[in-house]
This record gives sequence, structure tokens and C-alpha cells, in this order.
Amino acid sequence: IYFRVIQVGMIFNVLSLVINAAQRGAGNTKIAMITNVTSSIVNIIFNYLLIGGNFGFPKWGLFGAAFATVLGTVFACAMSVHSLFQKDSYVSIPYILEEKIRPDFGSFNAIQKLGANILFENWAMRVGFMTTAVLAAKLGTDQFAAYQVGMNIMSLGFAFADGMQVAAVSLIGKSLGQQKPELAKTYGHACQLIGVVISVIFTMSLLIGGRRLNQFFFADESVVEMGVMIARFVAVIVLFQISQIIYGGCLRGAGDVKYTLFVALISVAIIRPILTWILTSVFSLGLVGIWLGVLSDQFTRFTLLRIRFHQGKWVEYKI
Repeated sequence: IYFRVIQVGMIFNVLSLVINAAQRGAGNTKIAMITNVTSSIVNIIFNYLLIGGNFGFPKWGLFGAAFATVLGTVFACAMSVHSLFQKDSYVSIPYILEEKIRPDFGSFNAIQKLGANILFENWAMRVGFMTTAVLAAKLGTDQFAAYQVGMNIMSLGFAFADGMQVAAVSLIGKSLGQQKPELAKTYGHACQLIGVVISVIFTMSLLIGGRRLNQFFFADESVVEMGVMIARFVAVIVLFQISQIIYGGCLRGAGDVKYTLFVALISVAIIRPILTWILTSVFSLGLVGIWLGVLSDQFTRFTLLRIRFHQGKWVEYKI
């Protein structure tokens, strides 16, 4: 049921991603962060309202969690589409129609060479994410609901990291285009420093308020305890998550997309699902096994991307 409902929102997610990518290229780096944060907030609010049936809303349980995710995606898509009709937007539908702008197939070839690697990278990540979700769903309805809330909390960390990643891609791409590799490195380090500060604040917030946060979603104390345990895992995970996302953005901004694809294949598509399966199916660790798998994935990506970034060879790539 969960995955069927999620598929309904796929078209809205894809449309939002494409529009945000175009806006990023035009220098509008705010739209991606705003839509991601909005989507996460809407998701969390309606998880609270629909999973347990609070404030008179229907108690839909697992269906409510899926519906909340789709609703967050729809909100984000609406904001992305609205950005195309702003007068101050460089990517403007009225302007494109008025000037009869047509695709440049030379640019299309360059885009597809970079895009192919990023496409396979995202496919690898989705396979890993879906496999983990399937393993979590097999643990039971309560366990999966707690897992889903934990993933939504973690998505807030992604929203902050994605905003910094967008800044890193734009600033590093511009610097390398101006033949200023040292400036590109400086921007990368600056974005990473901001990311560390954000992750520490986020971690402290979860450690202090993790129980209270889960009590908003669940009335059953046993499920709340699951959520508290997950919140502690997420508090550690975001320290690696935010940094690895920013490191990945730095490398993509320089065109080092084959390496980020390699990291995704090794970490998300192989290590995460295999380790999670072993921990849940062989050692019967339940939700602990699920989140140890997530932690291993984030730590592996953080380590590999950090090493690549500090080697400094990424500034030498030519697109």
C-alpha cells in the first residue's frame, strides 16, 4: 500500500527536481532549499495528523504516512512551477515563449554525458533506499511507522545539506570556469564548515528533544521508545550525512561525477542493503539493524568523498 501511494507522487517529484535544476543553473539557489524544507515540514505535520488521527483527522496509519509524503511532494512541485512565472526569474516560461527559444543540441550532448553518470548514481541510491524500506516494512507496522518518521526527521538534515550543496555546485562551477581552482577549494571548505555547524546544532536538538518529537507522532509508549532509539541514531548519522552531501556537491560542481557514481554503487547499492539484510535477517537486530545499515552507508560515503575532496585533483577536471 505504501509504495503504491508513493508512486502517485512520483510525477510531482520529477517535475520539481527538473525545474529546481534549471533554476540552480540560472543562479537561483534558494528555490531547491525552500522546496525541500517545505516538503519535509508538510510531510512531518501530516504524518502527525494522519498516522495517529490527531486533531480530528482520520487515523490512516501506514497509508497516512504515504499520503503525507505525497502531499509534501505536491507542495514542493507547486512552489517550483510558480517560480517559472516570476518576473525576476531568469528561467521564465513567458520569456521562453515570447522569444521562441529552442533547444541547443550541442549543449544537450554535454548535458547527457554528465547527466548519465548522475542518473545511474541516483538509480543506485534509490535501489538502496527501497531495499532498506522493504526490510523495515517486514519488521511490522509499528516498526515501519517509527522507521518512516525517523527517515522524515533525517530528511530535514538533507534539506539543509542540499541547500549547501547547491551553493557549493554553483560557486565551485563558476570558480573553475574562471580558472580559479584555489577559490573553488576555498568555497568548498567554507560550505563544509557551515555544514558542520548545522549538523552539530541538529544533533544536539535531536538528543535533547527526540522523545518529545516522537510523542507528537505516537501515543503508544513502545513505539515512542522505538522512535527515541531511532532519533539517537539520526543524531549521529546527520554528522556524516550533511558533510558527505556537501563533499559530493563539490565534486559534482567540478565534473567529477564518475567518482560520485562509484561511491553510490559501493555504499548505497551494495554495503547498505547487504549489511542491513545480514543484521535484520541473520542476527535479528530489528530496527537497530536497519539503522546500523543506514549509519554504515553514510559513514562510508563520508569517508570516500572526504578523501577525494582533500586530494584536490577534482579541480583539474575539464567538462
